[in-house]
Amino acid sequence: MFRLYKIIFIAALLLMPVKINAQIQRETRAVWLTTNFRLDWPPAKYDSEIQKAALTEIFDDIKRKNFNTVYFQVRFNGTVLFKSSYEPLSFYITGRLGDTTAYDPLQLAIELAHKRGLEIHAWVNMIKCLDGSENGMLDNSKHISSVHPDWIIKDSREGTVSCWLDPGLPAVRDYLVNVVTELALDYDVDGIQYDYLRYPGKNFDDDFSYGVHGGGMPKDEWRRNNLTEIVKNITEIIRQEKPDLKIGVAPIGIYQNQQGARGLEGYNDTFQDSREWLKLKYIDYAVPQIYWGLDGNPRFDIVARDWVENSFGRCVILGIGAYKPEIYTSMDKLIEFSREINAGGIAFFRYRNIKNYDFNLFANKAFPAAMEWLENSSPEPPSNLCYEFAKGKTGFLNLSWNQPSAKEEGDALMYFSLYSLPSRNAKAVNEDLFEIISASKNSVMLGIKRPKKINYFFTLKSVTKLWNESGGSSNILKVTFPELEMLAGADSAAKAPVLIKEGNETVKALITLAGPDRITISAINNGTAKIILEKDSEAGKSVILINKDISNASALLIKFESSGKEVKINL
Repeated sequence: MFRLYKIIFIAALLLMPVKINAQIQRETRAVWLTTNFRLDWPPAKYDSEIQKAALTEIFDDIKRKNFNTVYFQVRFNGTVLFKSSYEPLSFYITGRLGDTTAYDPLQLAIELAHKRGLEIHAWVNMIKCLDGSENGMLDNSKHISSVHPDWIIKDSREGTVSCWLDPGLPAVRDYLVNVVTELALDYDVDGIQYDYLRYPGKNFDDDFSYGVHGGGMPKDEWRRNNLTEIVKNITEIIRQEKPDLKIGVAPIGIYQNQQGARGLEGYNDTFQDSREWLKLKYIDYAVPQIYWGLDGNPRFDIVARDWVENSFGRCVILGIGAYKPEIYTSMDKLIEFSREINAGGIAFFRYRNIKNYDFNLFANKAFPAAMEWLENSSPEPPSNLCYEFAKGKTGFLNLSWNQPSAKEEGDALMYFSLYSLPSRNAKAVNEDLFEIISASKNSVMLGIKRPKKINYFFTLKSVTKLWNESGGSSNILKVTFPELEMLAGADSAAKAPVLIKEGNETVKALITLAGPDRITISAINNGTAKIILEKDSEAGKSVILINKDISNASALLIKFESSGKEVKINL
């Protein structure tokens, strides 16, 4: 029996979410993508295509893990991974420092992130400008240590020499403001994140700048003010031009020592007054580097709770040191604790350390943490959601819709959120979020892996750059899969297989089994049978993809192991 139908088959891009546990709707799930020393990217090959493919693979994996935010390192060791008027492009890209002919790594990362519905924040190392292991750059005329040697202070700790800018010099503070604001205004990043916005320690040799610019202020207070001035000045410029850009910092894990949490202090040892930046609303979020576990000292839970309780209404995302074996084995507990204390989310250092981790607690998609003080507008929903089976692409479904009317003011439209609903009357909830689609599109091609029911129901919402969804949604669209509709009406006692295909495209066998069985399918050509598929199937109605070329076959022979029965279907 031979029937012609359009069919849906495997497409790896989209799978129905598995409902393990109800998930919260807003939770930043971030990972630091480290480029310094090529720790995560780029690979140590000066081939742009290899580099681009490697970065694409990373972003695909981050999306697959149901993360929603990437902290992409764009400045380190006095070099950058974007087009800058102030600093040279890293030699990691072509082997030549400051090569102006190279592609733009940050622009590529932005495109990869937004295409996948991911936020991307430019992660910037601020004061530290060179580590001892790459001293070859000290001799390069383009490096900041050569351009402004009077700005540099060498610091030696634990046998390692590093170079730091002196933030006590007004020219250095102005320089850092210029580097960051140029980056923020020239690129469509979702956020800027400061790292190493601190002093290396108490014995920093800045007596000269303090003597000239200290003005009689206590040295510790003067140092903290120098860093705060940088943050303040950057924020003032960005807020005028890009009020929806998220500004954050990755501070030292311990702000000040307390019982059960003693170690290097941000406030007293590195003069990083990140709590003041939260209080004065110079930053929107902090990702403290709480790289410890739930046992010992410092204790993760004590430090984490202290940050959340002193957030001053801003967002605190808990930084997790996944590179430590004792942390790696307890990451689920740390995620659960972050939800228990209502943190804004979690961030993992770094990508390669979580590459092979199975995030069961991220079974469903979630939007990044809300930051209502930036913008809280609600967009208009799309309309006229409809579908058709794709012509010439057996098994693919094309959804299309009308773009919503634009608002004159408010947060810019960035994405559409597609929901797969359990029924026509169901509301769109987080557990049913199916995919995030760029707002530049008004259609999308879907492939559903092994549809398990005849009818599916989809609806679509609009989403702004700050992840505010439209209050309403499009119409609810009913999609019917014909081969399952035919199976539903088949006589379950009759085990005669049915073939479905469209033209000369891939074939599927529709089979009803009284119990579990092993099925062998052979293609017959010139009287000779060749096995093309062996599969174990459960009881009930099954759809089996025959992903082989059978254009030269005259018939298919289907064998059932349990009964020994054979069925021949002429083609």
